Amino acid sequence: MNGRRVRFLAALAVILAVALSTAVATAQAPRVRLREAHTGTLFMAPVFIAEAAGYMAEEGIDLELVEVDSGALGIAALVSGQVQLFDADPFQAVNLRRQGRQLLFIYNLTKRVTLDMVMHPEVARERNISRSTPIAQRLAALRGLRLGITSPGAATDVYMRYYLKRAGFSPDRDAQIISVGSGGGLLAALRTRQIDAFHLSAPTPYLAERDGFGMVVIKSSAGDVPELDNFMYTGVAVYNVFANQNPEVLRRWVRAVNRANQLMRRDQEAAVNHLRKHFPRQDPAVLTLALREIIPALSEDGRISEAMLDKHLQFLLDGGQITLKPSAKEGVLWTNRFIGR
Repeated sequence: MNGRRVRFLAALAVILAVALSTAVATAQAPRVRLREAHTGTLFMAPVFIAEAAGYMAEEGIDLELVEVDSGALGIAALVSGQVQLFDADPFQAVNLRRQGRQLLFIYNLTKRVTLDMVMHPEVARERNISRSTPIAQRLAALRGLRLGITSPGAATDVYMRYYLKRAGFSPDRDAQIISVGSGGGLLAALRTRQIDAFHLSAPTPYLAERDGFGMVVIKSSAGDVPELDNFMYTGVAVYNVFANQNPEVLRRWVRAVNRANQLMRRDQEAAVNHLRKHFPRQDPAVLTLALREIIPALSEDGRISEAMLDKHLQFLLDGGQITLKPSAKEGVLWTNRFIGR
């Protein structure tokens, strides 16, 4: 047996031993029940797949996913202890920090803003815009439109106002921002021409496009708006106390999610099959399209960087949502300590 083969077999033995020890440790760990709130958006795909594919169960976690209608309700559930995890955004974390509550991001879901804007086709034709039109022209086309959002202060509101300001307009004078509620409400309002456009994360905008009453004209998820790229838009957060008391549980949660993340990128057909558990009424073709569109916007491994978070915090400061920018260094609002090397 030559030396190269010996080294290969030795390395293989080490890998197998590590894998076996991990499996044994997981099998011996007590089963835990976790409840995680979410807003039903597809940037949660790795978590949905991890639960549906049984990866969480294999890590000894019984994960209950609880859908809420808004980020505000998700934060309320986290604060009240009804759930242990939630896909929050940095503004919510900063706001809670001002109230003396320490929220900690343990997993980065996205690497850019994932809100895709869908406009009624007749309006898009009147404004002479499409996805191939320069972004400045697409943003300028928002002037005078009725723009749907979920609720005041929500991400749909914040980024819609940002787009209008970026185009040199006053959000309160140069457009009509209409609070509609849920994704279903936004779809109905666009279909009946109560609004001219809205933006949400996939899959909702693609339902309007599929049914012929919408045209996706801005894909933030594909990097159409450069300043919202390399930007920590949302991540999974827990209370700092929970993180300190349950480090191994969170490592197991991360392992399951990253396993799903790899499957999603390797085999999208299998990923869609698992996602259908959480989107049972969704047309599989639309789900396939939406997943393909959003994957480029998702973090590959959940790692958070100081630069990506700092970019979001500066956005909040520049937009007047916060008046004091906290440190973006690890250990203040986020940590990678539960993610394997």
